[in-house]
Amino acid sequence: MKPRAFRSFAKINLGLEVQGQLPGGYHELKTIFATVSLHDIVEIEETTRGISVRSDHPGVPEDETNIAWRAAALMQKIAGRRRGVRITLHKHIAPGGGLGGGSSNAATVLRALDRIWELDLPKPRLVEAAKSLGADVPYFLVGGPALGLGRGDLIQPLGLRLADRVLLVQGKGGVSTAAVFRQFAERAGKNPRRRRSPIDMFVQGLGGVSSLRNDLEPAAIGVSPDLGRVAREVRRVGRATGATTAAMSGSGSSFFLLFEGAAQRVAAGRLLEKAGVETLPCAFLSRRAFRERFEIPRPLPKRR
Repeated sequence: MKPRAFRSFAKINLGLEVQGQLPGGYHELKTIFATVSLHDIVEIEETTRGISVRSDHPGVPEDETNIAWRAAALMQKIAGRRRGVRITLHKHIAPGGGLGGGSSNAATVLRALDRIWELDLPKPRLVEAAKSLGADVPYFLVGGPALGLGRGDLIQPLGLRLADRVLLVQGKGGVSTAAVFRQFAERAGKNPRRRRSPIDMFVQGLGGVSSLRNDLEPAAIGVSPDLGRVAREVRRVGRATGATTAAMSGSGSSFFLLFEGAAQRVAAGRLLEKAGVETLPCAFLSRRAFRERFEIPRPLPKRR
């Protein structure tokens, strides 16, 4: 079989609230996910046996610790397949940046093998498989604007139209999610919980995106003070150029700004570049676009 290629999109968290503690040591989250146009390309090819993963990014593991590898192994088990799979990851989403790159790769492998092997698995079965791989993975079976509850793995699609222009500041990783949550827990006693959730108000149409916050940002800056400099620059430029919001995604280390106009985004990008902060313009994807842009028609794009 010739390799087939699939887009593996990134996400941002428009808002993220830590609600409390769940059994097993996990934190209870409430978040607004949104898909952006930045994406990896995942090539999949059937082989005679085994699973192999190759990546063009030096920081991505190429063994069974890779979540895409584990997704393929899980699909082999579900489908009862003995044939192997060769996975090639062309990375454009920075690993460990709070954009869900690894989780997106895993969900892409689940969706792609379901299509390639013509399994037509029921959605609940795919969701169950996704949850077993990681908290963010179920979201990437859905795409578009969505509310995430529980560990972030209980997904409720939202009928929002997100028209703002996105300017992404991709983090370079290096921030431990576990360390960020430990830092948050240490700080939690000093910060009383909000009486009303801004995310609830946003979903009900009672608040704009500018009212949303990421509860983990102060903790992430506490873990990695370098993030503080980036956060200050992002917000300084956001204020100067009229951004509707500027925030961190996930547990870091990426940030984003939203703009109503394209000219504002261009101006912000130039100012941040002058400050030594690299940026990437992106667009929001609807749920329909997320589905329709999944597989890349042949010929495959040239490798970089």
